Amino acid sequence: MEYITVENSKEAKQTIDHIHSSGSSKDAVFVFAYDPERSDTVTEYTDAKSMTAVDQGILDQVANVIRTRDDELMAKMMSTGADQELALTLLDELKKGKLVICKR
Repeated sequence: MEYITVENSKEAKQTIDHIHSSGSSKDAVFVFAYDPERSDTVTEYTDAKSMTAVDQGILDQVANVIRTRDDELMAKMMSTGADQELALTLLDELKKGKLVICKR
């Protein structure tokens, strides 16, 4: 897994376009944002993959309904392979308004 932090959706789009042009499929790229609506918007704009129960695990997906946003993002990032320390670092970046791109 590779994690890339970018400042805005334009940088995210450029980064993801580059990832796709180098042969990675849409299913290999996720985008995280702290705000859920921004996350949905950026995911659609960049043509990244939405995280599903298959990607995260059905129990984690169900648990996200009652989790705080911080806990939900931590669980999602850890389901991509980030350890707890890295997930906390990435969460701090998200809280600053940045976007995190996860490439498999």
